[in-house]
Amino acid sequence: MYLQATLKALMALLLFLTALCARAGIVASAHDFSSKGWSGGQICSVCHTPHNSNTSIKDAPLWNHQITSATYTLYSSPTLAVAPVQPRGPSKLCLSCHDGSVAIDSFGGNSGSTHMSGSRDLGVDLSDDHPVSIEWRHQEVETSGDFCFNCHFGPDPQLVFFRPGGSGPIWVECATCHDVHNKHPEYPSLLRRSLVKSELCMVCHEK
Repeated sequence: MYLQATLKALMALLLFLTALCARAGIVASAHDFSSKGWSGGQICSVCHTPHNSNTSIKDAPLWNHQITSATYTLYSSPTLAVAPVQPRGPSKLCLSCHDGSVAIDSFGGNSGSTHMSGSRDLGVDLSDDHPVSIEWRHQEVETSGDFCFNCHFGPDPQLVFFRPGGSGPIWVECATCHDVHNKHPEYPSLLRRSLVKSELCMVCHEK
């Protein structure tokens, strides 16, 4: 009985510390819009809401932002074993601000007028960007999803791959390399790994 109570207490503490880390990461990051007049002084509500959320979005809880309906020009290369598909899942959520077709302040059922600008506006031509919504097979080597997940899944600083429905192929999305909640503020551009000596790239592209 004592052991069970202790385990519950430790689990509660772990969840609390995780929440604190996530909050500390996003505060003052590129995704902290609390200083913008249209945000109402809040950080989370641009993407999430506790009430009246978009329940059709399965890739993010309590979704609150307008979703892009754009069709994209995709990256293509003769070296790819598989071709990317039209952005979906978490990548589509990112592009709902970063393709410039939807205003950043279009959330909570309101239509905004503040759009991405500069290099953060990727537009709808993704042919010169790293492919997203692409099945990851190590390119030349066909492997099962289980093999990949032996290394690339778990509470560590490695990249995050996506497996819709919990089975089948794994996919590379925007959030594979970028952490929207900025749990690694020591890296630039909300990245999950360092760019020093191409550490980020070499997680997948071993040379």
